Amino acid sequence: MVLAALAALCNTQSAEATGSATRLGNRITVYGDGLHVDSVTTSRTPHRIQAQAFLTLREHGKWKRNLRGWTSADTTGDTDHTTWSINENFPDGSRLCTEWKDLSGQILPGMACMIIHR
Repeated sequence: MVLAALAALCNTQSAEATGSATRLGNRITVYGDGLHVDSVTTSRTPHRIQAQAFLTLREHGKWKRNLRGWTSADTTGDTDHTTWSINENFPDGSRLCTEWKDLSGQILPGMACMIIHR
C-alpha cells in the first residue's frame, strides 16, 4: 500500500509505510512500515556519466547524519538509480533525503526528501 501526502515545504512528502517524492528529476522512494525503514531507492533523470547518490538524515530541518555515502549508480536507459538496505527505525518527523553528483563532482540541484511518520 502506498501512503504519501504532499507536504507544504520543499516538495517533501510523508511516508507512513511506503512512499515516494520527486524534485527536479531526483526521486526518492522509501520502503517500510511506520517509523521502520527497510530500504531506500533513489533515481535521477536525465542520466549523468558516473553519477553517484548520497543519503542523509535530517531532523528539524537540519543535517543530522549521513546514512550512506556517495554510491555509484546503475543506469537503465536515461535513468540513474541505486538502492540501499536500511533496516532501521527513525524518529517521528525525521527526513530521509537524497542528493546526486555527476562525473565532475558537481552536486546536482533538487534534493528529494521523505518525512517519516508513525
